[in-house]
Amino acid sequence: MIHKIESYIKTEGLSSFKKLLYSYADAFEYSCILDSCELNTGVSISKYEVLAAFGATKVFRDLDKLNDQIQQKNSWLFGISAYDLKNHFEDLSSQNNKIIVTPELLYFEPETLLTIDKNGTISLVKGKIQDSFWRPAISHKNFSIGAAFSPISKEKYLNKVKDIHEIIRKGEVYELNYCVPFKHKYSSFSPVHFHENLLEKSPVPMASFLKCNQLYLCGASMERFLTLKAGKLTSQPIKGTIRKGKDNIEDQALISELYHSEKDRAENVMIVDLVRNDLARISEPGSVEVSELFGIYSYLQVHQMISTIESNLTEKTSWKDIMRSIFPMGSMTGAPKVAAMKLIEELEDFKRGWYSGSVGYISPSGDFDSNVVIRSLVCDTDQMVLNYNAGGAITIDSDPETEWKEVQLKTKAIREVLDL
Repeated sequence: MIHKIESYIKTEGLSSFKKLLYSYADAFEYSCILDSCELNTGVSISKYEVLAAFGATKVFRDLDKLNDQIQQKNSWLFGISAYDLKNHFEDLSSQNNKIIVTPELLYFEPETLLTIDKNGTISLVKGKIQDSFWRPAISHKNFSIGAAFSPISKEKYLNKVKDIHEIIRKGEVYELNYCVPFKHKYSSFSPVHFHENLLEKSPVPMASFLKCNQLYLCGASMERFLTLKAGKLTSQPIKGTIRKGKDNIEDQALISELYHSEKDRAENVMIVDLVRNDLARISEPGSVEVSELFGIYSYLQVHQMISTIESNLTEKTSWKDIMRSIFPMGSMTGAPKVAAMKLIEELEDFKRGWYSGSVGYISPSGDFDSNVVIRSLVCDTDQMVLNYNAGGAITIDSDPETEWKEVQLKTKAIREVLDL
């Protein structure tokens, strides 16, 4: 089988092989594909180009049972931690309306696992690829998507930002991530084709495709939540976004504008400090360091400001302990973190669900890698509903109109693929 895959990739190309993986994934109740989109910049520090997990021998929805399984160090696990998993770690609750009902935690042990590392080495880690893999179902279904609905109009958004400014002036928080939801009903839609088209338009180093029965996550995230490799933790928060230019000259001007932006630097360093503090709770004393501050990385749709924080994990610290200390990503909450999350519940008009959570894998050794669920679409094929969200960090210097434009920029690729 490995020889056949190598031969196919040599003649047809890796991107063509990935399309076979995505089509094959759609045939299982549970599947997950983590894709680096052949990128080697930004947050792309994974050893893998792609990991493809098909089928489930075990499914975990309970935090303690999942943690016990990880502690046994004998399983590959793939899945998602939703934003509201935070309620298990802090005195928090979530009562807002659900756009799509998603589990707070879902990981599965795959029947079949195929990996391709950054050197091109292919491994069938477990299971068997069926012959049907090479005969994907061909569908040329056109999308038929209804108009977007959101409880937040532009006017309401601008007023909310002004409300957050007043909260900041009172000293309750100094940064708060405020998000806007978008919902569509549809009569015709293919999550697999949407995901493939999204990654063609917006290739990213932390892409994720997750299927859990009728639920799909199609993710074009460029943000790493957390990775653990040989005892070293790495987190890479993104704060600072600017559009791409029409040509290289405009791009260089925009990159310079983002890099020197006092507002974006302030947002970024606040979250860097938050992540440093979170990591310090589970790391060896003195090991937390910022290895890169205000790095600018370019993608097809946007330029991003990314910082990298690293530390050495304290021995005998469980996955649950790690999550308790750092989940969810500070870039999706604000600071101080708990106060910001309480205010988010009051200010937002929807339950975030999988958005702002994290998709990733955990290896038998206990090492793991995971993204932040942003620039992503969730589909419920039973209810025939689509949902995607976007937002940004609001500080005292945030301009409401500019923040609204950033929301539109962050949803641009999704809307274009939906042909809206």
